[in-house]
Amino acid sequence: MKQLQDSVRNNYDTTTINYLTTTILCELYSQFYCENYLISKTKRTQKQMYYDIIDFVKQNTHMNLKVSNVATHFGYNEKYLSHLFSNIANIPLKQFILNVKMDSANFMLTDTNASIGDIALSLGFTDSHNFAKAYKKISGLTPTEYRNAFSKRLLYHV
Repeated sequence: MKQLQDSVRNNYDTTTINYLTTTILCELYSQFYCENYLISKTKRTQKQMYYDIIDFVKQNTHMNLKVSNVATHFGYNEKYLSHLFSNIANIPLKQFILNVKMDSANFMLTDTNASIGDIALSLGFTDSHNFAKAYKKISGLTPTEYRNAFSKRLLYHV
């Protein structure tokens, strides 16, 4: 900082002043980053695990995925993993898995002509009845009602 002050007082050229300012900013960033790195290494590890869980769930929507499957895949205790996820995401892991499946179902219901039974099987449900029950619980509509309502809306936005 003293070098920067001296440079300004002695009317150094703009390039030198900019260089010294940039150096100071880089040093401040480095100190801040290193301090936070030491303090929150555990939090970053947990955050990485959270993102890995999200990726795993999204890649495996076709399975009858349960929290125990996710825990086994990552080699953690089921309760620990679920607690870690819910602390970061503010929703239980089980609910997140269901939400991801329902988002995929919404896409398939509106953008494909696949039957409800085929969609249910592709999302890892044992049958279309269980799928319809879970879908209605989440969205408030049956899959057929959603498909009909949304397909009509798409016609008007072409």
